[in-house]
Amino acid sequence: MSLLDPLGGSVIPVRPVHLLRLGVPAALVAATLVTITGSSGNAAQPQPGPYAVKPNFARTAKPAKDAYTPNTVLVKFKKTASAAAKSKALGKVNSRSSAAVGSGIVAVKSELAAPDMLKTLKADASVEKASLDYIRTASSAPNDTYYGSDQAGALGAIRMPQAWDLTKTAGAQTVAVLDTGIDAGHPDLAGRVLAGYNEIRPGTSPNDDNGHGTMTAGIIGANTNNGAGVAGVAWNVKILPVKVLDSSGSGPDSGIIAGINWAASNGAKVINMSLGGDGDDSLLHDAVKSAVAKGVVVVAAAGNTGVNVPHFPASYPEVLSVAATDNNGALTSFSTQGDWVDIAAPGWNIISTGPRSLTPAGYLPYWTGSGTSFSAPMVAGVAALVRNKYPTYTPAQVMARLKSTARDAGPRGLDPFYGAGILDAYNALGGSWAPEFWSAGPDGNDVPARATAITGSSVTGTTGPEGDVDWYKITSTTAHSVVVNVTSPVYDFENRAQNFAPVVKVYDKDLQQIGGAEINYEPDTPVALTASVNVNLVVGDNYISVRNYNGSRDSRAYTVSYAASSAGAAPFDHAWVQNSSVADYSNGVAQTVKPVITSATDLSPASVIDSTVRLLNGKTGAVVPSTVDYAADTKQITITPTAELLDNTPYRISVDGVQETSGATVSSFTSVFRTVDQAPAPLSAFDATGGYTTAALSWTLPGITDLDQVVVRGAAGTTPPASPTAGTAYAPGATTSGTATGLANATSYAFSAWVKDRSGKLSATPATTQLIGTATSLTSASASIVNFGGSVTLNGKASRIDTKAPLAGVPLSLYGRNKNSTVWREIARRTTAADGTASVVYAPSVSTVFAWGYNGSADLLGSRTGNFTVEVRPTIASYVSPTAIKLGASTNFYGYVRPQHAGSLVYLQRLSGSTWSTITSTKLNSTGNYAFGIKPTAKGTYTYRVVFVADADHATAVSASKTFTVS
Repeated sequence: MSLLDPLGGSVIPVRPVHLLRLGVPAALVAATLVTITGSSGNAAQPQPGPYAVKPNFARTAKPAKDAYTPNTVLVKFKKTASAAAKSKALGKVNSRSSAAVGSGIVAVKSELAAPDMLKTLKADASVEKASLDYIRTASSAPNDTYYGSDQAGALGAIRMPQAWDLTKTAGAQTVAVLDTGIDAGHPDLAGRVLAGYNEIRPGTSPNDDNGHGTMTAGIIGANTNNGAGVAGVAWNVKILPVKVLDSSGSGPDSGIIAGINWAASNGAKVINMSLGGDGDDSLLHDAVKSAVAKGVVVVAAAGNTGVNVPHFPASYPEVLSVAATDNNGALTSFSTQGDWVDIAAPGWNIISTGPRSLTPAGYLPYWTGSGTSFSAPMVAGVAALVRNKYPTYTPAQVMARLKSTARDAGPRGLDPFYGAGILDAYNALGGSWAPEFWSAGPDGNDVPARATAITGSSVTGTTGPEGDVDWYKITSTTAHSVVVNVTSPVYDFENRAQNFAPVVKVYDKDLQQIGGAEINYEPDTPVALTASVNVNLVVGDNYISVRNYNGSRDSRAYTVSYAASSAGAAPFDHAWVQNSSVADYSNGVAQTVKPVITSATDLSPASVIDSTVRLLNGKTGAVVPSTVDYAADTKQITITPTAELLDNTPYRISVDGVQETSGATVSSFTSVFRTVDQAPAPLSAFDATGGYTTAALSWTLPGITDLDQVVVRGAAGTTPPASPTAGTAYAPGATTSGTATGLANATSYAFSAWVKDRSGKLSATPATTQLIGTATSLTSASASIVNFGGSVTLNGKASRIDTKAPLAGVPLSLYGRNKNSTVWREIARRTTAADGTASVVYAPSVSTVFAWGYNGSADLLGSRTGNFTVEVRPTIASYVSPTAIKLGASTNFYGYVRPQHAGSLVYLQRLSGSTWSTITSTKLNSTGNYAFGIKPTAKGTYTYRVVFVADADHATAVSASKTFTVS
C-alpha cells in the first residue's frame, strides 16, 4: 500500500508490516481486536481477520522477600485464653507494649528480634495464630488485560515497569496529540482526554475518523491499572486532542501549523506528532520553534521510509525524533534513518486503544499496529513524566535527559539509525543505568582489502550492525562476462521486523564500478529477492559490495553467486577506500591508535585536512583534536589524535569533502570503533572535610565515559581500607562528592576510593585520605543548679586524639537543649585559647542540658563532650499579712513565682515540729501570682511556706518560710 504524505502530498512507499491479532475467550466476551498499520503520516483502515483466541493474564508483582517490622509480631490469642495467660505469654518475649489492630489481633512489640518472638509465641498454648508483621509495598505492575502479555515486550524494552516504581504520575502535564483525532469516550481513555481542537472541521469535536490518533493517545496515557485494556506510559496524564489529519490520515502544513500554535497556547507541555513527510517547510519549522520557545517539548515520528532521507518535522533540531525498533532493541526495516534521528523506541506490533465507531461489531476496541507512529508516543509519555519530576527543565534539557540516559544500540555511540540509543524510562527518571543492547562486532570484510574471497561459484554472508557493507572478491585469470546475483532470505514483511533487500555493486581491481543493482521495494508475498547485475570481469581481483537497502540487520544469511553471462556495461563510477587500518565496528582498539585510510585513487593533498577528515567522539559527537596527514606516494591518510583516546569509548571516522587530483569529490566515508576497555584511572584530589560524626568527601573523576560509580570505603583509625570490600561503605555514586555518616565520636577515620566502570573494572590504585579525631571535654561548671535569673560558668577544652595537643585558635561551640527537648541549639561560639580552652557564662531560663562541641575542619573530625545538666529553680516570693492576728481572724499568705507558670499548682505547707506538711494547693494566675487565706483554730505561733514542684522545664523550688502569731 502507499501512505499519503500529510505534509507534501507526495506518495511514500511503505509496506504494512504484520499486525498482531489478539483476543479473549468467547466465553468472556464475544469480541476480538482490530489491527492497524501505523506510520508517521497515515494509518490503514482497521481490518478484522481470523483470530486464535486465547486468554491474556496480567503480570503481578511479588512482595519483597523477608520484609517485616523487625521487633513486632502479630498475635491472635485463643478466645478461651485468660488475661493472666495472655500476660504470661507476652512476658516470655519481654514485650514492652501491645496494640489492638482489630479482629482480636494485637501487635506485640519487644526488644527481641521478630523471628525469635514469633517462634516463642507460636509455641504458647494461649496463642491461636501468630505472624511476622510483613511490610507490603505498592506494586507498580498494573492489572490491565494486555499489560502482562502483549505490552510486556515493548514496555519492558524501555524499562517502563521499573520507571513506574519511581513515579507513575505526570502531575499537571498535558500532552497534545496532533493526529486524526481521539475517541474521547473510549473506556480506557475516559477522564484523560480534554476538549481539544478540530482544525479539519473547526467548531466540531476532534473525533477520530481514522484510528491512528486514538492508538497514539492510548500509548501515551490509557487508563492504567483499571483491570481492562492496555496500560498507558503516563498513568494520569491529560491528553489534548488536536485533529490535523483527515479520515485518510492526511493534512496540509497549514493545518498542522495551526494545530501546533493552538496546542502551545492551550496548556500543552508536550506535543506528539506521529506524522511527517519529505518537504522542508520553513513556516512549519517556525511553528515548532515558537512552541519550544513557550516551553513545549515537541516529539515526532522519524518516518517509515526505511531509507536515509530527511523527514519533517522530525528532522528539525528542536524536535525529538523517534525511530522504531522491535522489542529486542533491533531497528525495524521500515524506520527512516538520518543523523537527525535522536532516539528510538519499540514500534513493532504495538497494541493500543482504537476508536469504537470504527471497530466492527463483535471486536474489542483495541488495535495493533507497527510504525514509528507508535514509537513516538512512548517517548512523549516519558517526556511528560520527566517534565513532572524535573519541573524546571527546559525542552532542551528534557531532550538531553532522554538522550543521555538512552541505552546504546546498533553501531556504538551516536548513529543515524537509533540516534543516542533506545529510550530508557527508568534511567531518565533517576534510576540506575542498564547494559547496552547487543550489537554485532566486525565481520572481517568491511573494506576491499579485507574482502572475502569467493573460491567457488557462491558464498553466504549476513549483515552485522545497521548500515553494514560486506565486501567480496572474485579473482579472475581471464577477462570474461558474468552475472552476479545476491539473493536474500525470504522477505516476510508480515511476520518479521527486519528483512533484507539486497543492494549490490561490482568493481574492478582499481575500484572502478562496472555494475550495480538493488531491490528497493517490498514483495506482495513472502519470497526471496535477488538483485542481479551483468558485469565484465577483468584479469585479477574484482570486488563486490553488498548491503541492505534499508540498513537494518538480518541474522539470516544471504547468498552471493556468479555465473557466465552476456557482456556488462563499461566502468562508470568508482569507490575510493581500499583499506582502513581500523576495522569497522571493531572493539578493543588501542587508545593510542592512529587510524590510517588507504585510497585506491590519487587524492588532492590540499583537500585532506582536519575539516574534511575528522575523528569524532561517538557518544557526544564532539570532534577529537587530531592532526591529519596525507602521503601521496602510498595514498594513505593518517589521523593522529593529539591526546590518548578515552577507554571503552565509541569513536567515528568521518571523511566528507575530500577531492581527487582530478578535482572530483570522493564519496563520504564513515567507520566506527570502540577503544579497549581498560581499568579506570584513579581519582584525583580525593579529600575529606570533617564534621561531627560526618565527613564531606570530594574528588575529581578521571576521563571516563562508562562510569558506574565511585566506591568509597572507610575505617576507624589512620589506615585506609586496602580493598573495595574492606571497611564500611560510604557515599557510593556516580557524582563528584558524597558524605560519610555515622562516624564515631572522638575517633580518627581513613578512607579509600576506587573508580568502577560499567564492565565492573576498578581503578588499580585507590585514592586515600584521612581525618584525625578530636576530643572535646567540659572541664568544669560552676553549678549544677541555679535560681531563675542566675548564671552558670561552663568551661570546655578541645584537643587532638593522636598527639593530645590542644586545639588553639579554633571555634568551640557551646550547645544546649531544653531538658525536655531533643533539639540542640548553639548557645555561644568561642575561639579557643592557646591551651585549647574556652569559657561561657550563661543564664539559662529553663533547666538545660549543655555540651561543648568542635565541628571539625579540613583535617580534623568534630567531637562532642558528654552532657551536663543545669537545673533552674524558679524564684518564689512569699509574704504574710498581717503577721499577728486574734483567734478567729485570718491572715493572707501570698506571693508570686518567676518565671510565670500560669495554671501550675503551688502547695502551701505548714511546719509542725521538724516536719513540713502540705495543707492545700492553688493554681498560679495569669501573672504567676498566688494567695492563700489562713484562719487558725488555736492560739500560737505558725510557720508556712509555698512549694513549686518540678516540671519538665524547672526544678522544685521552695519559698522562704513566713511566721505569724495568733493571740
